[in-house]
Amino acid sequence: MPGRLLITGGTGTLGSHLVRMAEAEGRWDEVHSTYCTLNPNFHKIFWHYMDARNPIGAILEKIKPDCVIHTLAMTSPDECESKKLDAWQINVETTKDIAGYSHAHQTRMIFTSTDLVFDGEKGNYSEEDPPNPVSFYGDTKAEAEQIVAERMGRLLIVRISLLYGFNLNGRPVFFDQVYTAIKNKQPIALFGDQFRTMMNVANAAACLLELAENESTGILHLGGPERISRFDFGKRLGGAHILPGAVHLFPGREQALGMVELLEHGAPLDAGVTA
Repeated sequence: MPGRLLITGGTGTLGSHLVRMAEAEGRWDEVHSTYCTLNPNFHKIFWHYMDARNPIGAILEKIKPDCVIHTLAMTSPDECESKKLDAWQINVETTKDIAGYSHAHQTRMIFTSTDLVFDGEKGNYSEEDPPNPVSFYGDTKAEAEQIVAERMGRLLIVRISLLYGFNLNGRPVFFDQVYTAIKNKQPIALFGDQFRTMMNVANAAACLLELAENESTGILHLGGPERISRFDFGKRLGGAHILPGAVHLFPGREQALGMVELLEHGAPLDAGVTA
């Protein structure tokens, strides 16, 4: 599908991989992306400053994309709880603007949602399971999903599980905390009773670029091959050859008291999805 590709949130973790892959593959005539609080460090594409707390229609009309991969979001559950107005504007209203533009112009749209639209009571969620979020972040993504679904055409909702890997634009993320602690042989609290189907961020980016060029619609789950806790993930990471040395992890919530708190506000216990 030649033409213009717009990737929102190009300095985010997923976006930072997407912009590089899209440019390297050379399948699109132009690759555009947006940034706001973090300046981009990759300059082989077209960048556009965009504050998603404001209407973004003018930017869409300027770029006239043939496909939008919408990754931009306020993703920290704690930040969403403390900044609810901003979270709603960024996660819901911006998605509404893009979905409306895409529907009106028959533009391909890939909307990246999350497995945290589920309550975590059951686990192994399929695309047919109804959302029931337990955090405000989950509420915003579930609402945005509904908006996209109402404007279906060439629009696809992709629920992505917890991603691991580095942000190529240098922004610290969950993976950095775990990697650094294990590399430096420092204790870190990783809970053993919260489960996700974790996926490598580069693999997720490759999947999204493939989906951008086909006509799949509806809802699709994108996750890793197995259900795993953060504690078990940390053990596996510590056992990798690139991180030699002892690993000091503390499973469970009681053992983690006083340690670095990495469980988000209102996080479901088992948000694993079937992909």
